[in-house]
This record gives sequence, structure tokens and C-alpha cells, in this order.
Amino acid sequence: MDAKTLGRIESVGGHLLATPPHSSDNTSNNSNKTTTTTTITNTNNNIKQIRVEGGKKVWETMDNTDMILERQENHCTVISLNRPKQLNVLCTDIFVGLNRKLLNYVHNDNLHLLILKGSGNKAYCAGGDIKELTSNTRKLSYSFPKYFFTHEYNMDYTAATLRKPSIVFWDGIAMGGGLGVSCHSTFRIVTERTVWAMPEVSIGLFPDVGGSYFLSRLPDSLGNYLGLTGKSITGADCLQFGIATHYILSERLPDLERKLVGLVNSQDRNQIESIIMEFASTPKTPSPLLQEWQLIQKHFANKFKSVEEILKSLESSGTKWGTDMVALIRKKSPTSVKIAFRQVKVGSSMTLEQVFTMEYRIAIRCLESPDFFEGVRAVVVDKDHKPKWNPSTLEQVTDDQIDRYFSPLPLGQELQLGSNFYVTGLHQ
Repeated sequence: MDAKTLGRIESVGGHLLATPPHSSDNTSNNSNKTTTTTTITNTNNNIKQIRVEGGKKVWETMDNTDMILERQENHCTVISLNRPKQLNVLCTDIFVGLNRKLLNYVHNDNLHLLILKGSGNKAYCAGGDIKELTSNTRKLSYSFPKYFFTHEYNMDYTAATLRKPSIVFWDGIAMGGGLGVSCHSTFRIVTERTVWAMPEVSIGLFPDVGGSYFLSRLPDSLGNYLGLTGKSITGADCLQFGIATHYILSERLPDLERKLVGLVNSQDRNQIESIIMEFASTPKTPSPLLQEWQLIQKHFANKFKSVEEILKSLESSGTKWGTDMVALIRKKSPTSVKIAFRQVKVGSSMTLEQVFTMEYRIAIRCLESPDFFEGVRAVVVDKDHKPKWNPSTLEQVTDDQIDRYFSPLPLGQELQLGSNFYVTGLHQ
């Protein structure tokens, strides 16, 4: 939903409700509550319903979208994210639709292998649709972030707990939300075109979608480095440090897909890997990150108890690299950087369920603070790359302020994940 499809904004029961042209409103009354339902059809012909029951807004999405393409052949399902002009970013329609397709894969005994990829020639997926998130949060009130992140994290959780073989093609840009739904895949394939990153600290967010879990489990101090700097790495880097399982030239992926789809017994993981290895190769250019690895290990080490200690270590390195890292980190949202540091530190001892519960708390509170909207303005809208963060420096961000992001939400407002998500009906 963008500004054109939202139409006029009306205040209903103390909440903002979008009422676009040609929407249908149905109001029913009983002795206890009034229910207002607004049906919205956006430019992709996806139908959304917003129900206001007794002043409480309930979001529903009915999947009718061509933004996810699926082809089932033999015992394999091939799912393509299909927003190539938008670099296949993930919107709420995709969260809902893809989660349904993943669940169908889990429960369909005739399907034994899933391949996830992106349409077009630029990106697998550039992350979540932050334009949708900012626009609807401003226009439809702060109930929208709850809807957005609840559906995104449940999609990610489903993908992480498939218990069936899955393959992702990280060909081209692979960032943020696109990694959350694929980083737990059985086989993670990179190419010479891969640009892999968790860049959220640049826009006043944090490396979420399970980042607390998978960043904290990377070798040594790599999670701190990627989370605090938001820097991108190559396919060769991903292979070198175990983020990816295989490296294959981009031009060979269609042939690999055809051979995998043709498997008679595609639930045999050894057979799947044997076929992948037929196409795998060694990167022509060694991992650039490997050249900096000793510096990263020393100056982003897990032993440091604060971001300030990391910066002090970098400043004392006497290297241009150290100076550049300090400057880079200080350009990011100070609050986001401190959130990222803590989430990687505590995430190492958490289960995936605990991580998503924690990240949901952080995400909701990030959308209540100004840095996210300022970051989107500076990086995405105006593109001046001169955000005015608040607080403006790392030194001004206190531990008490960061504690608030991690603290439990009010009763009844925590993330509904997995089975609880379906029991409550929030998935509809």
C-alpha cells in the first residue's frame, strides 16, 4: 500500500484507518463492541482487510499476488521472489504468501526439495520493504509495525524450522530480510555476483530477522564486525567463513536448478549435495575479508564489553583501516549500533524462539523512536546521507536507554510465534 492506494485517511475509534476509493465498509453492532471492516485493494490486486473491533485494530491479508512465483515439478518446488524492479524486497503480502507456501511444503508429502531464488538479474532480495513500513506506520498508526514484524518473523521462523531440504540462491544482492528467510537453508549458494550484508544500523534499525542468532554464531568476532559496520561482503567471503555452503558461477544456476528438479529421490540430502558439487567451483578472487581477518579478530573481539571499548581498540591500532572503521561506525545510528552490539552478545546463548521474541520487542520500540524515520529519509528518500540521529553520539546513549529496547512489552503485546501465532488467528 502506497500513498495513491491508501486514498483518504479517516479517524475511526481513535485510530487511523485507510479508506481508499472503491473500498467497502461493513459495520456491525452488538451490545459489547462495534466492528468496522475496510477492504483495500492495492496496485498489485492484493486484498487487505483492516477490522476495528471495539477500538482495537485487527489486520488481515488475503493472498492474491504475483509477487511470489511457484513452480512444482516432480518432488521439487521452486519459489521465486518476483519484484525485480524493487530488487525483490519483501512486503507484507510476501510475508503472508511465502509463509503459506513454506507451510505447504512442510505438510505436502509429495514435495521433498525447496529452491528459493529471486527474479531478475540484480538481486536475490534486498531486504524488507522499508517504504511500506514507514508509510503505513505514519498513516495507519503504530499498530502496523506489529502486523509487519509479526508476519515477517513468523515467516522466518517457519523457514528456519522446515525439517526438509532447502536451497537458496544468493545471486546478486542478498541483504536483511532476504537473509532472515534463507540463512537456515540446508544449502546456501553464493556466486561471483553476491553482495551479502546486514546494513540495518545505517537506517536506524538493527540486524533483526534472527540476526541475533546467526551473527552471534559466526566465527570469532565476525558477527560484531558485520552487525556494527553494516558492511557488505562477497560470495567468496561468505564461502570462506561458512555463511554459504557452496560457490557456483551465476550462469550455471539454471542448469543446476534443472538437474535438481529432475531428481527422482530429492529427499536424499547426500544426492542433492552431490549434484551441487558437480557445479561448484573455487572463487577466482580470494576472500577480500580474509586480508583483514587478523585486524577484525583483534579489534572486534567478543571480549569487549562495550562499543566504546571496540572504538578505543580501533583508534589505538595506528592503521588507516582502524581509523576508517571508527569513522564508519560513528556514521551509523548510535542507538542502533549499541543495540546491535548487545543483541549479538546475548544472542549467542538464546534459542531461535527467544531471539525472535527479543527482536520483536526491539523492532516495535525502534518504530517508536525517531532514528528509523530519519534514517529512511536520509538514505532512501532524500538520499543526502546526512542523518540527524537522536541521540547524536554513542557517548550520549546510556545503558538504561538500551535496556528499554530489550525489556518485555506490556501484557498481551508480545510476539505470537509458531503454534501460538496460528491459535490466535493472527496469520489470517
